[in-house]
Amino acid sequence: MADRQTGSVWTHLEGVAIQGPLEGRRLEVIPLIPTTWAEWTALHPETMVLDNNTRFFRQYRPVFIGQPGIGAQFAQSLLYWDPRLPENEVVIGVTQGEESRAYVLEAMPSGLGAVNDTLGEIPIVLLHHRENAFGIAYDRRVAGELLTFTASDGRIIDEQTGSAWSVEGRAIEGPLDGQRLSFVTSFITEWYGWAAFHPETEIYEQEAAQASVGAGTDAPTSRSQAGGPPRQTSWVQCLIDRIGDKAFSEVSAGLRPPTPQERAASQACG
Repeated sequence: MADRQTGSVWTHLEGVAIQGPLEGRRLEVIPLIPTTWAEWTALHPETMVLDNNTRFFRQYRPVFIGQPGIGAQFAQSLLYWDPRLPENEVVIGVTQGEESRAYVLEAMPSGLGAVNDTLGEIPIVLLHHRENAFGIAYDRRVAGELLTFTASDGRIIDEQTGSAWSVEGRAIEGPLDGQRLSFVTSFITEWYGWAAFHPETEIYEQEAAQASVGAGTDAPTSRSQAGGPPRQTSWVQCLIDRIGDKAFSEVSAGLRPPTPQERAASQACG
């Protein structure tokens, strides 16, 4: 990943420049909330939606996190391999200073949940939803008070004041209404990438997590070995074969939006 202004090369997982004029600089990590449309619009009724009918249409394709196996060429670039978990196991990675911990999503209870934990010297709450592939961590201190959180029936409540909180870490009801929790660097990712960037990472309740999802292998598994869906040698060529050169050129140049049939073809080429 490189920026166009300086040509510096950045790590995609941590946002650190590893080569070029900006080497050593770090991008700010901002919270990302994977959620449903209904939940998002309830929080942000005036939200806007990114239109995918752009000249960059040909670069869009579905991405499925946790798909078995790793591309052979990409696997060769990994400098560290950790077999404690299956390579594509989805985890919530949380880091604070030099400390890091992975929470195995599949090992979490169903529905919206809250884990009260401590990472380094920071008391955190991890909010998670297994079915929605959602996870995010916050500092659970507010105005000097340490809070303990529970989640039940889709509601997040702190035990100290009974205030209700949103997944964005904002109190939406109760004595602390309007207060916000501080974001702790955290995001959904796959185990092989998290472990490669954080070789010393802990695994939350490791024995229970391994009992739930198993352990990994001593070396990367290719897509074909994993029995995953076949990969197209060329997504562009696949799409051209399905919709034709003329249609592909018109849509990719932004001359017109794709038809429903063309969208379906794009998804099929994956």
